[in-house]
Amino acid sequence: MFKLIIKFKSRLLVFILCALFFCAKQEELPANFAAAPPSFNRVVSLSPSSTEILFELGLGDRIVGATDFCQYPETAAHIQRLGGYLDPNYEAIIRLRPDLVILLPEQDQVRRYIAELKLRYLMVDNKTVSDILASIQTIGDAFSMETTTEQLISDIKHRTQLIQQTTGKLPKPRVLISISRTLGNGRLADVYAAGEGTYFSELIAFAGGRNVLTGKNIAYPLLTAEGIISLNPDIIFDFIFGLSPTNLPEAKIKNDWSSLSGISAIERDKIFIINESYSTVPGPRFILLLEKLARLIHPEIDWDNL
Repeated sequence: MFKLIIKFKSRLLVFILCALFFCAKQEELPANFAAAPPSFNRVVSLSPSSTEILFELGLGDRIVGATDFCQYPETAAHIQRLGGYLDPNYEAIIRLRPDLVILLPEQDQVRRYIAELKLRYLMVDNKTVSDILASIQTIGDAFSMETTTEQLISDIKHRTQLIQQTTGKLPKPRVLISISRTLGNGRLADVYAAGEGTYFSELIAFAGGRNVLTGKNIAYPLLTAEGIISLNPDIIFDFIFGLSPTNLPEAKIKNDWSSLSGISAIERDKIFIINESYSTVPGPRFILLLEKLARLIHPEIDWDNL
């Protein structure tokens, strides 16, 4: 899969795909973590999802360093920048004297350097909804934030279950999830879609739809125009990461799909541009994306009065 995504030139997109799609196995907590003090006050967070979890738990003021991609909440943008997701500035990390570094499994090379520097680290994951909830629990436990952690997880679970229960017995439209493509050319090119078993596909299922792509041979296949026509989705979600920097209006981006014919989603005007910041980060704000997808898949439900 990595060979598929390295074609993308956008540094932001490379980060997002790496954060969502790598399939490294989650590791056990390192032995040196067990000897850590009960509280950490100088934390380096090397992924936006971990940064957002820390802020949600009221621990944002303990973060002394974060990646260039950690932009939410607004105050996170003022934290010391440490470079890229897979290539952080190790000298800057050392200068910050962190008592804890939080990483993801796909950052294993970074983890090795952190271990060589004798820094304590915590490994969490974010590839599925269960991973995200487990990460909240793990980070909360590390900071002895039991009550706050329990409340946050309970709220997310309640909102997720409400959506599943509400849509459970309804018809499930067939959904195509475009996660990257060439934009604004008046035609479709280089369309990468989320296959079955991916994070995006999981959210679609929770929201009451079903992925038009079945089978798990390729997580994020490259689709041709002919392939999309043969799939004939009822709904298309067009994930555009970082829409503003493209300087392209949504109407022009959406118009690319008009080059296809005979597709239910196009004929019924069921193509939706997804470009909110929370759509790019598999952290605690995933619930906002799930709620948005559910509203778009099942507009017949009075969501505001559930």
